[in-house]
Amino acid sequence: MGLISGILMGMIFGVSLMAGWLQMMKYRSGKRIGKAVDIKTLSTLNRDDLRKICGDNYPEWISFPVFEQAKWLNKQLSKLWPFVAEAASAVLKESVEPLLEDYRPTAVNSLKFAKLSLGTVAPKIEGIRVQSLKKGQVTMDIDLRWGGDPNIVLEVDTPVGNIPIQLKDLQVFTVVRVIFHLAEEMPCISALLVALLSEPKPRIDYTLKAVGGSLTGLPGISDMIDDTVESIVTDTLQWPHRIVVPMGGTAVDASEFELKPEGRLTVTVVRANDLKNLEMIGKSDPYVVVHVRPRFKVKTKTIDNNLNPVWNETFELIAEDRETQGLTVEVFDKDIGQDQRLGIAKVRLSELEPEKPKEVNLRLLASLDTLKVKDKKDRGTCTIKLLYHLFSKEEQLIALEEEKRILEARKEMKEAGVIESTTDAVDASASGSSTATGGSGIMGSVGRELSKAGKFMGRTITGHSKRIE
Repeated sequence: MGLISGILMGMIFGVSLMAGWLQMMKYRSGKRIGKAVDIKTLSTLNRDDLRKICGDNYPEWISFPVFEQAKWLNKQLSKLWPFVAEAASAVLKESVEPLLEDYRPTAVNSLKFAKLSLGTVAPKIEGIRVQSLKKGQVTMDIDLRWGGDPNIVLEVDTPVGNIPIQLKDLQVFTVVRVIFHLAEEMPCISALLVALLSEPKPRIDYTLKAVGGSLTGLPGISDMIDDTVESIVTDTLQWPHRIVVPMGGTAVDASEFELKPEGRLTVTVVRANDLKNLEMIGKSDPYVVVHVRPRFKVKTKTIDNNLNPVWNETFELIAEDRETQGLTVEVFDKDIGQDQRLGIAKVRLSELEPEKPKEVNLRLLASLDTLKVKDKKDRGTCTIKLLYHLFSKEEQLIALEEEKRILEARKEMKEAGVIESTTDAVDASASGSSTATGGSGIMGSVGRELSKAGKFMGRTITGHSKRIE
C-alpha cells in the first residue's frame, strides 16, 4: 500500500507541477502579449501625443532614438562647471546687456545686471545628436536641461528710483544647436555657432522677486521683463539666429557665419470674420500685427466698431530661413489702456512655394501653445495672401543694408518717444513718405529711413499714409 500510495502521490504531485508550470507559462505569455500591445501602441504615438502624456519636460531621446545619451559627458561637465560658469557669466553680461538696452521700454531708464553668476549646479545633457557632417563643419544638437542655482539680479532704473530684481527658480528646457567650423590649423576649429532650436520651443521658467521690496510698487514691471526675455530669445538666440564665437589662434571673418536675409515675404492682410467682442458697449476696434521676427513688427490701421473688418493692406517682410521660420499674425482690440489680443495664428514659411501666391484662411487661437489654452471658444478667422520671393545675391546684400537702416530708424523712433520699445509694432502706413512724420528733424529722418527701407521690409504698399501718434 505504501508503494502504491507513493506512486499516486508522485503522479498527483507531477501533474500538479506540470499544471502549475503550464499556468505560469500561460500567464507570462499573456503578460508578454500585453506588453507587446502596449509597446506597439506607444510606437504609434507622435510628438504631440507624448507631450500630452509626459508634458514638456521629456528628453528628446525618448521619442527620437537618434539622440544618444551622454552620461559620461555630464560627469565631465560637473567637474568643469565652476570654470565654465565663471567664463560664461562674463560673456553673458557683455553680450546680453546691450540687448537689454535695445529692448527696454522708454518707461525704464536703464536695465542692466547688478549681479550675474551661473551658480554651482551644472546643466544636464539628456542627449546628443550629430545632425549633419558637411564638409568643413560638424553640426550637433544637444538636448539640455538646467535647474540651477544662479544668482542673477537685474537693476531696473525707473523714474521713481532703482529697483533690484532677482531671478529665482530658473529652469531651462531646450535643444541647443552647435556648429563647429573646422580649420586646418590648431585648434582645428575656426568658429562656433550656437543657437536654440525653435522646435521644440525653448522653455525658460523663473520667478521674479524684488530685493528689499515688492514688485507691486511698479505695476507691469514683471510683464515687461517677461516680454523682454521672450523677445530676446526669439529674435537673437532662436534658430536661425545664432551667436558666432570666433576661436583664438585662427584668423576668421565672423561676418561669413552671421545670419543673412534669404527672401522677401509679401503679406496682404485681407479681412477678418466673426472676431470675439471684448467691449462692454459697442464692438471691438481691431487691427492686425504681423511679423517674422519680433523686432520687425508692422501693423494695419484700426477699424472702429467692427467684428468683420476689411483691411486689404500689404506689407513686405524679410525672412532668413524659410525652413524654420514662420509668419505670426495677431489681431488686437484697440483700447484706451492696454490693447487686448483677440486671437493669434502662425503660418510656417516652409508651406509656401517660392514665387507662387497663396491665400490662407487662418483660425485664430487664444495662444500658439494650444496645450495651455483654457479658453476654447471660437475667436473667428483672418484671411491673408502670401507670396515668397527668394533673393538673388545682389538683392540679399541690399536687403541686409536696408535691415540695418530699419534698426537704426527704430532706435531713433524709440528715443523720440514714437514707440516704447524697438520691438513695438510700427504703423507701417506712416513710413510711406517723409511727410508722414513731419519731414524734418528726428521724425523726418526716421520717416525717410523707413521709407527707404520699405522696399524690403515693413512698407505699406496699399492704403493711405497717416501721422504716427
